[in-house]
Amino acid sequence: MNKRDEPLLVIEDLKVAFPGQSAPVIDGLSLTLDRGEVLALVGESGSGKSMTALSLMRLLPSGGAITGGRIRFDGEDVLSLPDRQMNRLRGGRMAMLFQQPQAMLDPTSRVSAQIAEPLRLHRGLGRRAAMGRVLDLLRDVGIPDPAVRARCFSHELSGGMAQRVMMAAALSGDPDMLIADEPTTALDVTVQAQILRLIDEERRKRNLATLLITHDLAVVAALADRVAVMYAGRIVEEGPAKAVLESPQHPYTQALMRCSLLVPDPHGQLLSIPGSGTHARELTCGCRFHPRCSAASQHGLVSRCMRSEPALKPDADGHVTRCWAVETEKETAA
Repeated sequence: MNKRDEPLLVIEDLKVAFPGQSAPVIDGLSLTLDRGEVLALVGESGSGKSMTALSLMRLLPSGGAITGGRIRFDGEDVLSLPDRQMNRLRGGRMAMLFQQPQAMLDPTSRVSAQIAEPLRLHRGLGRRAAMGRVLDLLRDVGIPDPAVRARCFSHELSGGMAQRVMMAAALSGDPDMLIADEPTTALDVTVQAQILRLIDEERRKRNLATLLITHDLAVVAALADRVAVMYAGRIVEEGPAKAVLESPQHPYTQALMRCSLLVPDPHGQLLSIPGSGTHARELTCGCRFHPRCSAASQHGLVSRCMRSEPALKPDADGHVTRCWAVETEKETAA
């Protein structure tokens, strides 16, 4: 197979653990991402989405360790790269937009210096050429008066402006892949739409492989080609965005869809998923969602779901789900 025909990113059976925790925070995750594709990774807070992104960049918090699996980027084994080579890859061919952009920008450094750093490190530009490119990038991401904004510090920027600066910095290394981790957190609705439109425009223009981490299913519907649903460190459903959003199969995905509608119940309360997923990783056997799952009891599968968990099972359209209830429904229909 030609190298360009292979997925740009391949994650196989990834496991990530922290000291003092009885179970891994990411447990057996496998995903692929093609050039120019948008893969949305969705789930509740604490499901492992951001840890997945940090694992890809080898930027795990102190104590975190990748304990198993493989990550290949354009054929290279990311986990075996020496630090020097990883530094060239990170910020160059692999870029990331973080949550809370103002917190991620250096408060002691001007915008121009922060965007110019990847240009000089990864593309070898001299100071004058780098500064000219900084102004071009600021224009590209829709910042007015780029020469003025380039001299600003982060505290002088609005939230939306700070995220545009982060986008310019991410694009400065001419990446092949962009990881966008909740890129519109804490932004007002109008600015959210502008940032998402900017990400999509740059993705199309540069053929960027994009891993979009979000809990907002409206964003997924607007931007994603494929969706992977994550719960307690594991993928429970994955497939084409249209198939997953129009016909969610896993009870957890269905519950997320119901909650996203913001329609109150007969008592005026917004719908929520019963229980908590906080301790779901600590379950040593069975489906981690089963304590919160109504489908298990409806199909008389509680004891089976407590004992074991099925592998991801695909249908003809590449829509895969990890659920005994779904398998039972398909067997009954057949």
